[in-house]
Amino acid sequence: MLYAAKTHIGMVRQMNQDSYRVFKVDNRMVAVVADGMGGAAAGEIASQMAADVVVRDVEARLKAGTDPSTAMREAIQLANREIWSTSRSNVDYLGMGTTLVAALYDQEQVILGHVGDSRAYLFHEGVLAQVTRDHSLVAELVRRGHLTEDEALHHPQRNVVTRSLGTAEWSDPEIDVLAWNDGDMLLLCTDGLSNYVTSEEMTSYLAMLNNGEQPVTTERADTVVEGLVKLTLDRGAPDNITLILAVHRKEIGSR
Repeated sequence: MLYAAKTHIGMVRQMNQDSYRVFKVDNRMVAVVADGMGGAAAGEIASQMAADVVVRDVEARLKAGTDPSTAMREAIQLANREIWSTSRSNVDYLGMGTTLVAALYDQEQVILGHVGDSRAYLFHEGVLAQVTRDHSLVAELVRRGHLTEDEALHHPQRNVVTRSLGTAEWSDPEIDVLAWNDGDMLLLCTDGLSNYVTSEEMTSYLAMLNNGEQPVTTERADTVVEGLVKLTLDRGAPDNITLILAVHRKEIGSR
């Protein structure tokens, strides 16, 4: 297995409030993407705390023998409590929060945990599917049939999330377990990417990496990630951009 990752401040924001981490725990990898919310540096603090706590706590729970799905859920719940506690004890951080999408994966399966509208996509046999469900106002309106997918992309309240970490004393993540196979790819990203790059465009970039004509390497995965970021920047990138691309393949140059 190999991965590529990148974060970029974008073209408008004065601060990058996104965070990401990738960490190996025995025969598994933990990947986390978080998109902070809050004034001044508060969103940055929240996303960093979420990413750090989840990676650290998942590792500790796995080493203690906790079931992987339970470890993911409890680590995210702990991140929520720590962000909430910090925001209540420091007036500068009051109201801070973050979205989060995290993956714990090995050769057989991916365990996903998420809160908010940061997303996970699975690329399998040439088809890209969003495998997390956005916790956002427009996503709920789409699910109820009040908005179309296209209307949601341009809705003035498309950035309003209905669930997050740190903004309430309790937050329970959605947990999903997916099988994946050789050649599959997992893309974790913030809405700074998904709001400005279509699923069809993501598919075309990932297909270039998985065309079978060249070996999949870290360098080629980096090129795909850079290409997706550049596409977003070319469109004005009004938000921070963060993504992790994990490839179910071990080739020359893999991490």
